[in-house]
Amino acid sequence: MKRLILVTMSVIMFLISGCGSEISVVWPIFQYDPPTISDFHYSQDTLNSYVDGTVNFYAPDHDLDFITISVRDSRGIEVGRTVTSLGAYSGQSAGSISFSIDYINYQPDNYYFTIYLTDYWGYMSNPVYGSFSV
Repeated sequence: MKRLILVTMSVIMFLISGCGSEISVVWPIFQYDPPTISDFHYSQDTLNSYVDGTVNFYAPDHDLDFITISVRDSRGIEVGRTVTSLGAYSGQSAGSISFSIDYINYQPDNYYFTIYLTDYWGYMSNPVYGSFSV
């Protein structure tokens, strides 16, 4: 979307500049700040085969869109990925998001997960990492 606006403005500037008069075009500067994960906590429930926890976030633009959780085995192969909409957090600048990783069908191994947030504009937060064993 931003590219389309920039291309459109560039074409308009080019067309206007051919008129022979001096024209000054001021480009608006949009600055979008990505969300940030300030900290997170998790625990493993071996009886029920899941990891649950919370992610504490700061979203200066109040525009959280998704939380992504990627799980990799000890060889680095992705064995699970969950992308969940955060529509319920729209408009919030800070808070906690609960998450859960169900590993009931995983083979015995050591697993590593990465969590990050994405805002409406596609900007990603800093990733946080955790691990668990099956």
